[in-house]
Amino acid sequence: MKRKGILLLNPPGKELYIRDYYCSKVSQADYIGQPVDFLFLSGRLAQKYPVKLLDAIVQGLSTEDCLKAILNMEIDTIIFLTGSVSWDTDRKFISKLREEKPLTLIGIGDIFLENGVEKLEKYNFIDAVLLDFSTDDILRYLDGDYEKLQNMIFRKDGKIISAPCIRQRKVEFELPMPRHEMFRGYNYRHPFVQKYPFASILTDFGCLYRCSFCVMGVLGFKYRSVESVMEEIRYVYSLGIREIFFVDQSFGAIKSRNQEMCELIIKNNLRLSWFCFSRVDLVDEDFLKLMKRAGCHTIIFGVETASEEMLNKYNKCYTKEQVKEAFRLCRKLDIKTAATFIFGLPEETKQTFHQTIEFAMEIGCDYASFNMAVPRMGTELRTMVLEAGLIDSNFDCFDQSGSEIAMPTIHLSRDEVCNLKKKGIRKFYFRPSYIWCRIRKIKSFFQFKNQLLEGWALFRRNFFKRI
Repeated sequence: MKRKGILLLNPPGKELYIRDYYCSKVSQADYIGQPVDFLFLSGRLAQKYPVKLLDAIVQGLSTEDCLKAILNMEIDTIIFLTGSVSWDTDRKFISKLREEKPLTLIGIGDIFLENGVEKLEKYNFIDAVLLDFSTDDILRYLDGDYEKLQNMIFRKDGKIISAPCIRQRKVEFELPMPRHEMFRGYNYRHPFVQKYPFASILTDFGCLYRCSFCVMGVLGFKYRSVESVMEEIRYVYSLGIREIFFVDQSFGAIKSRNQEMCELIIKNNLRLSWFCFSRVDLVDEDFLKLMKRAGCHTIIFGVETASEEMLNKYNKCYTKEQVKEAFRLCRKLDIKTAATFIFGLPEETKQTFHQTIEFAMEIGCDYASFNMAVPRMGTELRTMVLEAGLIDSNFDCFDQSGSEIAMPTIHLSRDEVCNLKKKGIRKFYFRPSYIWCRIRKIKSFFQFKNQLLEGWALFRRNFFKRI
């Protein structure tokens, strides 16, 4: 089927929504990065079709201005991001699009992972949903080749068809070169970026680990060849980009692969700076030294909780001592650290809340991200909280940033969870010693401005705005 053009659309919204990689939330500190879904799709689609990008969230477009812009485009297909956090707003906008212009509308988002067929039955303006943006199934669908189609739910001849969703584990896949230049004109930003512009690169898909509260392990785990990744790194380097965010869930999951990448960055004299996610049980001193030599300046570790009992129950598979050692090594090597924590798991009490905040201060992380437990579709956590009666089966509003509290715990009400989270953030971030430490590390006006904006966002959210 010949198509005029395809639009990759991040729809407008009333909040700074992050809809990305089958997760959705409200940005906690006014940051928002390039959607990796669209990065992956951009190169694949551009092989056959004219492709455009419209990120209405980053541009701050109103519903009316976004609609007007789309109606003036020569396109006949839209692939749009959505998420449980913004679904009510998104569905109204997408429905309005269908009323105004005959378009093929394809959705990507966490909202479709568990009940995608039901969503298409209820909302007839959606033509299809994509359950894995790393495959070439989207091309088959757009070409009308439905026989071998996988990883999609779509309409055909008046029927809704759910093609097999294949979640591969530990296999290699290849990716056409993402069109990073499409994303250059947007004000994407992240608190750990040291220089702009920056690029996001995803070297694998899904996650090798199966933490009970996380959707990533549900997606399987596939990885790209080292040469494919290096080709992309060299490409963004040719665009003048010197800062990279490796968006892999666990940098070092296949250590030999990531070691080879670091060695090639050094060998090719690519003077990059970069940051990544990893796990405390994947890093040792030699690996950290190699990452540092290759340009790594910040690592984001999932610490989650100070409760050993909860670490075990939710399949984190590491100990508090391993956490302490990883952060100690990073301090020794002058690598900045960010720790992510989850509040509000079913067993959470006031005592475990306070223990986690104290632990965050003890390990000496440079940044801490305090998120809320959300019962995402397809996760073990969802099964647990349904059995415990903490939510009902129709609940599908998830925002881990805590703009809304998804559920109480066995011991705490939603209001108690909300108040404890805000108190914890205030205790961690607004310590005089912490503020002074952050000030001392500022080396440029650019960093000063970023720290000021981030601090103001945290202050506004946790002193004035009710969650």
